Amino acid sequence: MNKPGLTTCGIIGFSLGLAFLTGCDLLGSGSKKSDDAKAQAQVTAPVAPPVQSSVQAPGPMPSNALVRVGDWVLTADDYNERLDLLKQQIPNFKDNDPNAKNAVLEELVRQQLLVKDAEDSDIANSKEIKDAIEDFRKTLLVQEEASRLTKNVIATEEDAHNYYDTNKERFIEPVKWNIRQIVVGDEASAKSILVQVLQGGDFAQIAQAQSKAANAIEGGKVKTFVTGKAPFEAMQIAISNLDAGGISGVFKGPEGFYIVKVDSKSGGDLKPFIDVKKDLIYGLTMQKQQAAILNHLKELADKNKPEYNRELITQVIGKTGQ
Repeated sequence: MNKPGLTTCGIIGFSLGLAFLTGCDLLGSGSKKSDDAKAQAQVTAPVAPPVQSSVQAPGPMPSNALVRVGDWVLTADDYNERLDLLKQQIPNFKDNDPNAKNAVLEELVRQQLLVKDAEDSDIANSKEIKDAIEDFRKTLLVQEEASRLTKNVIATEEDAHNYYDTNKERFIEPVKWNIRQIVVGDEASAKSILVQVLQGGDFAQIAQAQSKAANAIEGGKVKTFVTGKAPFEAMQIAISNLDAGGISGVFKGPEGFYIVKVDSKSGGDLKPFIDVKKDLIYGLTMQKQQAAILNHLKELADKNKPEYNRELITQVIGKTGQ
């Protein structure tokens, strides 16, 4: 588990603040290579742990210490561990560049100086800080416990294949429709036009000449849609059994009476298992892990039996469905 100060949010949040407070120093004189390294560390430096005392530690520095600020000591092992974690979070960090590594060290010292100053001013004892620390502690504990519970809960390829075989309708690609429409104000006119179309009349030309729809100028062309997403339900029903080139009967719609022709349709094929295997394994793993956590929570609730003041809960949050 990452140390509290090594989360990405903590890294970025602190670095942005430090850029504002110490920007002049970070952009001071030095080689271009050194400036680049400092700039990188400014964005990526891990957060140092807090200290509890503002008094400089007595005696000589430990032999394995790189730097000491008050009671806070950064050893070589601690520093290397931070670099390893930093490299995991930001793969392009130049961990083989002495200037970049030194910039990280400088950033850690700057941060600890600010931490020490804040603790000297008693900020650390404020209710807001204590509450935030406690909330963060609980979050880390929950994350670690969830990780422990789900460590070995993983869906297999066999699980994915079984799901695929029993739910193939979920993996059929939606049908895409390209159609044209003719819309007129009365049913008699629509039936007359349908006769013209069925006798070989050009659908697009008839739409341009006689349809009252806004797309008449385009030969009645309707924007491409997938099954279930037709402009209105009656149109979807009218074309449901038509193939490319098919013409519907007359039916009523929002703007009058309609006739539609299917220019083309595509899709409707079953996606191969190999194309969905990875997503299936991931999704099924998430389901299994969620179930494992929920089952454990049920056991915990049965064991610890939380007590609820339902009357007060209703007053505070309102009536619920429970």
